[in-house]
Amino acid sequence: MTQAGISAPPVGFTRTEIVNESEQPNTSSPGQRPDEIDFDRARAQVEAEIEAHLAKSGQALQEIPRFTFQKGETQFSFATVALDKSAIFDSLEILKKHVENVRIHTFEPGYIVFQDLGKNLYEAGNRNMPLYGIKFKFVSITNNTRVEVTRKGNLTQDELQACIQLFRLFHPEERQNDPSARLARLGIQVFRAGSEESAGTPSAADAGLEIGRNSVSMFNRKYRLAGYKRTKQEVLESIILPLRHPKVYAGVAQATRGEGSNMPRAVLFDGPPGVGKTTMARIIAGETGLPLVYVSVENILSKYYGESAQNLAGIFDAAAAYDRAILFLDEIDSLATSRESGLFEATRRVLSVLLRKIDGFDTRDGILTIGATNRSTDLDHALLSRFDSVIHFPLPEAKERASIFKSYAHHLSIEELSDLARASKGISGRTIQDICEYTERRWARMLIADQKSPCAPPGYLYVEITQEMAARTPSESM
Repeated sequence: MTQAGISAPPVGFTRTEIVNESEQPNTSSPGQRPDEIDFDRARAQVEAEIEAHLAKSGQALQEIPRFTFQKGETQFSFATVALDKSAIFDSLEILKKHVENVRIHTFEPGYIVFQDLGKNLYEAGNRNMPLYGIKFKFVSITNNTRVEVTRKGNLTQDELQACIQLFRLFHPEERQNDPSARLARLGIQVFRAGSEESAGTPSAADAGLEIGRNSVSMFNRKYRLAGYKRTKQEVLESIILPLRHPKVYAGVAQATRGEGSNMPRAVLFDGPPGVGKTTMARIIAGETGLPLVYVSVENILSKYYGESAQNLAGIFDAAAAYDRAILFLDEIDSLATSRESGLFEATRRVLSVLLRKIDGFDTRDGILTIGATNRSTDLDHALLSRFDSVIHFPLPEAKERASIFKSYAHHLSIEELSDLARASKGISGRTIQDICEYTERRWARMLIADQKSPCAPPGYLYVEITQEMAARTPSESM
């Protein structure tokens, strides 16, 4: 706000600058509208309503909204976290309630302007003509995301209310500031643990997570994720236990280094498609009770210049509204290939945001970022260095393939499982699941044709379908 308007920073504000507002509007200027409000009175109203809103919502802002009069023009501006498309449409709905004849003045990526054309467009000397009409600007350029309102002269009560309502829209009350809703508007899925056991509060049953010979059994027992024993052990030690017992890990850090944190901030899952990277992220969310924010490439990339970086930053900022959360970036190699191969400027901007958000000045404590890729060699070296650890998800070995088959077909004998393990060399766990489900469907069709009662498929049918699929599908490690 301004030095003249506030003797102390408003509730929830942190003062960042003081704007010189010695210039005052000429309230007796020719062509003044009869319903204009004196600048000092308008400023006092804006300050009072914004302070009341912030006090009620319990928010603290890093930048004070500015309400100034400079060069014969009233200006109101404030910073916001993100300007997604749905927020722009919500803003337009507010404008239609408070101003007349709104037109699109500018519509460019990162810069959208709406303007009021006024009531009497063709009246001589009309101050509502486009030269004077109030403008509402929505700016999103790199790290500068803000809303700006400008108008020659003073504002009317309707225009003033439009400014206040826009501020409230982008700074909702705490109960309305649901990060899941914000992420949903961005097209992002959020998965939450459904069981009480995985609500994030360790119980006596937590002893089953001990580090030892049977420490990974819960992956098979609770989640039917067979095989990958070494990978499971690494996930358990590097991610699940630290997230479930943060005080223990903080105590160890305090006893050794005295300061700093040993908690994981970013982990890379590397492996071919279908080996359980996404499933493992769900398991981590289930075991820790943290929301899992699933982000695909389609949620980020845009054909408009600068919008991809803006989308990515908006997702990170929305996820940061959680106290603790897991942000899962699928196919991260599509966002951050090596700069040695040459990058377009738009891709550089996305990479810059990614580096800053994962481990930079914008890093948010409590947010674990998991990246998934099947091409880690293509990733930018600076990004690779940001990950605390890289966990490899290889294709399952023969013993693991037999274990995966058994998790989907309990009735098969050891000999039949061994035959399937040999026939499925180079096949991922997800493909094995597909084989088992396809076998069940084919067997059901055969039972219907023979008018027989339902029963489990025979082992030979699993082997036949596995051989069929292996013949038409190259090794998934390629």
